[in-house]
This record gives sequence, structure tokens and C-alpha cells, in this order.
Amino acid sequence: MVSSPRVPLFGIGAEQMQPLLAGEIKDWREVGAAMSLPVEPMAIEGSEMEGTARASTLPDYDAFVSGLVDHPGAVTVAPLEAIDFRVNVLSLDGHDLLRSTGTGAEPLVRIAFVGDIVPGRNVHYKMVEYNDFQRPFREIAAHLSAYDLTIANLEGNLSASLPQPADANTYSFVSDPAMIDGFKLAGIDAVTLANNHSVFNEEGWGTQGLTDTMDALDAADFPFFGAGRNLAEARRAWTTEINGMRIALIGVDAVTSNYEVEPGAERGVVNFDAGAGEESPGNNPWVTSQFLDDIAAAKQDADIVIPYFHGGVEYVAIPPKWLVDGARAAINAGATLVVTNHPHVIQGMEVYQDRPIVYSPGNFIFDQMFSVEVRSGMVLDLTLRGDRVVGLRCHGVEIMDFHQPRLMTDGEQAGLMDRFWRSTDRLAGGEYG
Repeated sequence: MVSSPRVPLFGIGAEQMQPLLAGEIKDWREVGAAMSLPVEPMAIEGSEMEGTARASTLPDYDAFVSGLVDHPGAVTVAPLEAIDFRVNVLSLDGHDLLRSTGTGAEPLVRIAFVGDIVPGRNVHYKMVEYNDFQRPFREIAAHLSAYDLTIANLEGNLSASLPQPADANTYSFVSDPAMIDGFKLAGIDAVTLANNHSVFNEEGWGTQGLTDTMDALDAADFPFFGAGRNLAEARRAWTTEINGMRIALIGVDAVTSNYEVEPGAERGVVNFDAGAGEESPGNNPWVTSQFLDDIAAAKQDADIVIPYFHGGVEYVAIPPKWLVDGARAAINAGATLVVTNHPHVIQGMEVYQDRPIVYSPGNFIFDQMFSVEVRSGMVLDLTLRGDRVVGLRCHGVEIMDFHQPRLMTDGEQAGLMDRFWRSTDRLAGGEYG
């Protein structure tokens, strides 16, 4: 049973299925949605169910998906093999057929992406105050641990030797390597270091913060990608295998090592070179031809290739055109999907060449609390059957007490998704940040 992804509801009771299809339930709020939206039953030719009060009968699944733009309250029954990430699959009594059924030829893989983990300032102070370096992860650990693979952006340094900056408002972010225990508690499997705080800092550390971080992660046997002790290592995809599927992740920093876009706050590019050299540490830089080659090379070894790009304009809800162009080029080069981050707010998504590009899951663990937009983010929940993205959900998180995310309530989730779809529609209308 599928609906528009704009219905903020992941499941219903099995006894509610027939009344929804029969038109007896008129509004999605009646079955638990945190917003009012008229129910519009539809049928797909060949998959009709007896008793459905059809607003219309559509020739196929793609016609249903196309109609969701004008009919956001639509609901229907569709064959499992046709379903992809463009619809919302409703679980019945907690059973979600899409996310529990794979085959030998097309095994199921569930992947989560979270946004920015910033280890310094109040996040560090709170962990010290409670003498608990796992504390930021405790409210979200059970949820994240349920995925086959969870990826985060570590935006700062982990070092036992660098001092805490004296200025509490610093843009130099550092905490103790003990925080890696929190990553493990939460089921985070790898982090990207391709961001503007792996190398850039106000304290004059140079690349020591990055090298200390890589040393700490290596010592904990914790994978990272997107940065390295030299350019070859920074460019290297991190690859893992889950349920027989090879998955490769590539991190690229387009903020402090962007070699193609003119620096400027309005473009989201800092006049700073954090890029790795042939024999010097740093980030994997934004060079389109280079990362396209890396995606194509990874595709030779992996079934699923996911670039995680760090780029955009801070606090702007839609991505700049140069980032959109780069994400689309990555899809053309063979990427299964693309995820971006950096703005400290969620953005939206687009479907390009029948594949998803999701722009910015926002903040995850950070001490920004000055607006609802920055103290919230999302867990991007992806389900793949084989190398196809068949499911996409966003689980909102709210950051509490300057350091600790929790899952949102239904009402908070509806508000977050309203922002997500507004950004999606602005991008679809040709607007860029």
C-alpha cells in the first residue's frame, strides 16, 4: 500500500487499509498523520483491489507517481517489484514488506546518513560535564543501530594533544578521541572527513588536527574517507560489503578545497586550500573531472557508489547551481545516489535520471540552538534492493541541551518535512541558493 511521500505517516493499522481504499476515511489525519490532507483512493490497472473507491484508474505505477504532484493525498496498492523511492510505502501493523523482503539476486541493504557531528565547544563541554563521551549518541543509538550501514560527517578534530580553545565561540572544533566510543555505540560505521573543519581552524594548528584525527580513528579501527595523508588516500573510496553487495563511499570537500568555484560567502566557498597534496595531508578537493574519474573507477569494483559532497551556502535551504551540476554529473558517471551536506540546515531533494540526490541532512550533533532550523536535522533512511534505491524516508531529529539529538515527535516531523518539500519544490522550479 503506497501513498505520496508528502504524507507524514510511515504506517497504519491493517484494519484501516480497506476503509482508506474505499474512501470511507476522508482525511489522512484520521489515521494518525500530523496534518490534514484529503485521502484520494486510486487504482493501478492490473493491481486493483475490490472495494476501492477510485478517483481514477491509472495505466501503471509510473502514472501514479507522476500524478502525485497534483494529488498529494493519493493512495493505492502497487506490486512490490514496481515500487521505488518516489512513493511512501505504508507498513501495516508495523510490518513493512518493502523493508523486509529481498531476494538472492537482489539482496536488501538499508543505509542511513546523518549530518554534521561537530565535536567541539558545548558538545565537548557537556561530555566532560557528564563524564560520558557516549552521551550525545544515547537517545538515537537504538534507531541508528538498526541499519546495515550508517554514515556521518565528522566536522572537527579528535585529538588527545590539542588544547581546547579559550574562546567558547571558536570555529576550531576539537574533542577527545574517546568520542569514537559514541560513534560505535550508535552503530555509525564510517565518517567522512571531507569538510571545512578537518583542516581549517582559528588556532594555527595547520594539519595537525586532521592527522591527529586520522591517527585516532585508525587506532580505534574506525573507517574514514574524504581526507588522507596524501592525495591518493584522500581520493580513495571506502568500500564495504553488506549482504553480498559491494558499497563504495567517496567524500569531497567543496568548501575549503574547491578548485573550480570562485571564493565567496554567497557561493559557499572559502578562500582557503585544505586540499591534500601528493605528499601532504588534506581533504579530497572539488575537481569535477577528478571525482568523476573516482566514481567511475569505484563503479568497476562496487555495486553501489555513493558520493557524499560537502558544499552549499550556510543557512540557505536550497543548494547553489554549481553543486547541483556536480551532483548530476556524479549520477551520469555512475553514482547510485548522491548526498550532500554543509549548510547546517536541511535542504530538499531531486530525482535525476531516476536516481535520488538528497541535499543536506542538516545538523546532527552540534551546539547551535538559536533557531528551529539549526537545532534540527534528519536521518536519511535509504533502502536498496540490489543496486536500486527502492525506499527513501527522512526521520527528523531535534538536538537537546546543545549536544544530544533525539527522534522528533510526529508534529515536529511534519514541520521538518514541510521545510524539506518547500526546498524540493523551489529547486524543481529552477531556484538555486
